[in-house]
Amino acid sequence: MTEHAGFKVGLKVFLFWVFFLALYGLYKAFPIFPFSIFCGTDESNFQHYKATFFTLMILNVVEYIAHRKQIPRPAEFWHVRMLVATFAPWMVFLLWYLAPAIHGGKMPNIPMEIIYSNIITILVGFYAVTFERHFGQNRFSPSLKFITYSLFGISILLYMVFTFSHLPWADVFIEADWR
Repeated sequence: MTEHAGFKVGLKVFLFWVFFLALYGLYKAFPIFPFSIFCGTDESNFQHYKATFFTLMILNVVEYIAHRKQIPRPAEFWHVRMLVATFAPWMVFLLWYLAPAIHGGKMPNIPMEIIYSNIITILVGFYAVTFERHFGQNRFSPSLKFITYSLFGISILLYMVFTFSHLPWADVFIEADWR
């Protein structure tokens, strides 16, 4: 894929931020089934991860439609974007928990947390787009394609099950009750 195929970095980061906010606002304004598939349905970290994943994929569809004539290898375009969308929620995890790790405790107030969360969202967008640009210069081997497809599919499965069916029995930071 050529370096110029697709949105410019700054524009895509901005669109990622806007689309992410729109997906959260959309479900809050219209809490109905079709939107709960790809929007965050509450303020849990997991729903933020889900919204990050689907924001990137929706934005990638828009990017593809807008630039499809300049994309020489559509398969590689999608492979790298599926891989980055799969790992972008982990970028949210890593970046968002910086403040709690350094500062400890809660944010001093809600406006500060909102500002911090928006900065992290923009950083995740920048990291994701940077990964897309650099990974997009490589061809995926059959094994990497398989891993990408399987992790992408597993991601969708987990987002759907943990949104519509049940939450996992184990939380990330709470020690499991083995007794």
